[in-house]
Amino acid sequence: MAGLFDSLSIAQSGLTAARIGLDVTGQNIANVNTPGYARRVVSQAERHPLEPGEAGRGVEVVEIRALRDVYIEGRIAREHGGEQYDAALLDGLETVESIVGLPGSSLDARITAFFDAFSELASDVTSMTARDTAVRESQALTTEFAAFAARLAEQRRVADHSIQDAVAELNDLAQSVARLNGRLLSGGGHDAESLRDERAVLLKRMAGLAGVTVVDRGDGAVDVTLGSGHALVVGANAYTMDMAAEPPNGFVSLTIADHDVTGQIGSGRLGGLLRLRDDLLPGYEARLDRLAWDLAAAVNARHAAGFDLDGNPGGPFFTMPATVEGAAAALEVSAAIAADPRLLAAAGSPAPGDNEVARAIAALRDEKVINGGAATATQAWAGLVYHVGSDVRTAESSRETREQIVRQLERLRDQHSAVSLDEEAANLMRYQRSYEANARFFTAIVDTLDILMNMVRR
Repeated sequence: MAGLFDSLSIAQSGLTAARIGLDVTGQNIANVNTPGYARRVVSQAERHPLEPGEAGRGVEVVEIRALRDVYIEGRIAREHGGEQYDAALLDGLETVESIVGLPGSSLDARITAFFDAFSELASDVTSMTARDTAVRESQALTTEFAAFAARLAEQRRVADHSIQDAVAELNDLAQSVARLNGRLLSGGGHDAESLRDERAVLLKRMAGLAGVTVVDRGDGAVDVTLGSGHALVVGANAYTMDMAAEPPNGFVSLTIADHDVTGQIGSGRLGGLLRLRDDLLPGYEARLDRLAWDLAAAVNARHAAGFDLDGNPGGPFFTMPATVEGAAAALEVSAAIAADPRLLAAAGSPAPGDNEVARAIAALRDEKVINGGAATATQAWAGLVYHVGSDVRTAESSRETREQIVRQLERLRDQHSAVSLDEEAANLMRYQRSYEANARFFTAIVDTLDILMNMVRR
């Protein structure tokens, strides 16, 4: 009798193992579309006999584990950070490209109209209409310089606001990862694998924001660092990335535990936004300022050597700032000349009808007076346009490459960790047949016990 009861125990263990297998299979199927879910598998082991002559004591479920490849997950996180870096960079650069506009319809059109107006003035320097046109086209040019500078400055402010939003999100994610770490350090309970799945999704988002480094501690928790090792998460503790507005423009600098990490973030969305705000956009602004400064200086030099309609020496035609920085935004036509075009010095001498200075200013169209004699005004503008376009193409190419790498890595991860409905269907049938067989074995043992019990009653 004792042997038959042991057989019932064997059948019961088989039923339990098959049921758990069915449950795990169902869980996998239910989460086939759940982001971050790692496929679960059941590990079974034989329950060895206790005495000689016994067949054994059935089966036991050792563990239910999730299939994860830490190496591939780490590669995906790193490449995802690079992908988001390129995406943030490209978004900003495409906006700048739209600001630059099409050739012949942007600042270059205003530069051309400016020189055309002085060419017309050279044909009749006594014409008040020509003088007024030259002044108005000059004002339109300075307005376009200022508008373009303002649009670039606005893009830097937009990038700065996006940086602040990204930092706030990063801090929230760090808090969430630390909280999950704490639960896993305390044992995690029956939902440890679910907690790891949830944490993996959060860590991927953190990598996409700032290209963080994740270190597995071996005790169930992970540490998350940034830059040259500045901690965002250590076990169950999270460390806030702080922001402080810096003069003169009020853009934020980033610190962790009083260490400035602004220049250490070279990946993720934050890295792309910082590069855009602190490197690329200032570079475009510097090129624009240099173009405005050099063009205005060349015009002023020629204008100061001339004489106005009343035979008086000419002064500065453009009002310029003290330094090149900010020249595009600050450049203006002299208020006196704007108010009275007769003060425009178009002549090279006090003699009536002399057009030497008007011709000299018009001739600047073809003279290399920008960047120390490296380019004409239109060439300098074309160089800026080309630089923006080149940066856009580079960012596009880099993002496409990163996207391909990420897709390939995700396919590798899916081969190991993702749910395959075909495989789960096979497992479903296998566990179902196992359950049916164990149930038949259980029924056979019960029927045998009934026979024995009836024999005893007789």
